[in-house]
Amino acid sequence: MRSVLSLSLPLLFIVPSSWAALATDAGSAVSFYRNKNSLFPSGQVSRTNLENKLVRSETEVAYRSTWDKKEYVMQGDQILRDIQVARFAETKTATPLLSLNRSDASAVKNLPAKASLEILVVEDFWVRVKEKDSKVEGWLPLQALQNRHDDLGIYTNIIDTYLRKDPNVASRALTTIPRLRRVIPLEITKSFLKLQYGNQIGYADITHFVSRADFASLAYHPKKSWMAVLYRNNDVIITQKGETVPLKEVLGFVTNSHRGIVIRPDSSYGPPLRARVEILKPEAHIWGISQIDGHGEVWWKKKNLLIEEIEAPSKSTVSTDSLMKREIYSIAFENKNSVRGLVSSEGVYRTEDGLTWTQISLFGKQNYPVSIHPNGTWFVGSYKSTNQGKSFEPFIRWDNIAQAIESAYHSNPKIMRLTQIEALPNSRILIHVDTGAKQVKLRSLIGDLHWDVIKN
Repeated sequence: MRSVLSLSLPLLFIVPSSWAALATDAGSAVSFYRNKNSLFPSGQVSRTNLENKLVRSETEVAYRSTWDKKEYVMQGDQILRDIQVARFAETKTATPLLSLNRSDASAVKNLPAKASLEILVVEDFWVRVKEKDSKVEGWLPLQALQNRHDDLGIYTNIIDTYLRKDPNVASRALTTIPRLRRVIPLEITKSFLKLQYGNQIGYADITHFVSRADFASLAYHPKKSWMAVLYRNNDVIITQKGETVPLKEVLGFVTNSHRGIVIRPDSSYGPPLRARVEILKPEAHIWGISQIDGHGEVWWKKKNLLIEEIEAPSKSTVSTDSLMKREIYSIAFENKNSVRGLVSSEGVYRTEDGLTWTQISLFGKQNYPVSIHPNGTWFVGSYKSTNQGKSFEPFIRWDNIAQAIESAYHSNPKIMRLTQIEALPNSRILIHVDTGAKQVKLRSLIGDLHWDVIKN
């Protein structure tokens, strides 16, 4: 791991005649480097010449990342990403399942888009998977997979750790679990994971492990629905509202794919072990190492395996990670398996994937309560949508609300402010209205103009 600004710059002086001899065909010339960390090329030569003198090839994954307001280039084995602690995932698009972890390997099977897979082995660039409903196994590039939001994932230890007989540090060690083992806990306690390793069952220190919760921007709780997450603290997550929620009660996550957790820090400087870094740009290449006369072994980029480009969002869009830095006024999703939803935070935004949010211009920069009914109706303040937030129309007549409140309490409300919308069974909804003097609950059938005040 080296800072972008402090990478070593090996100098290789080449006389003009030597340079000219190497780059005889500018159209097919390929730049080569003294090593893969060199910022500037040492020269150019034709791809044919490099291929003919190829010694070996190496796949390298690197991430341009920021931490503590500084930029670093980190190798793939130095950080862990959210997809690497998933247990189940889906293919982004139709893709071949390969027999080996090589791009030129033969295809075992052609997988359709959204094929459900179980992750068996994870490497920096490759992942071995098994079809969820069959015994077919094979290899895919990591970037071919996308997370499932109902996946609780696995735990992986970032240092060697003891498996102990009982859940305390003084208990006898049964064995040592080497770092980066993928485990599924049998139980999550306050400070330990109960798990099986080999043929032994015991307890391991939970602070030695990374899980999907460490990458979570949102978490799903059966009673609290989707919640904005700040961070994980041992066996609980801390929400943006300051709530402490046990991990064993969480049923799903929306994770931040641009976050990395350091699992192998640089020996001299940079982000420490377990630091959270922001990934600016992933890079993946197959490097060719060739023997060139007068230069010895040189490195050149044989093939680009670029994982993804992180696009700058427009003014009307915001990422989940950026959104979580604001105060969330109200948030709603369709269900635990879908992250299509709404959020109110200095404006109202809708999302299709739980990762990128687009502002709904109708509501400006105002905050309104939002809700999504199981029947498919979306609510923002006094407006509703029947087409998943593409257009809205009013669903409340405030004179009817005022009349219902006056009839129930024999007093005319001086103000009326909608503060919460709740979905009820049988296409009914419950709204909370602040009158200044009291909080009033009113119930109605969706689409009906009549409202009943609920006093209890």
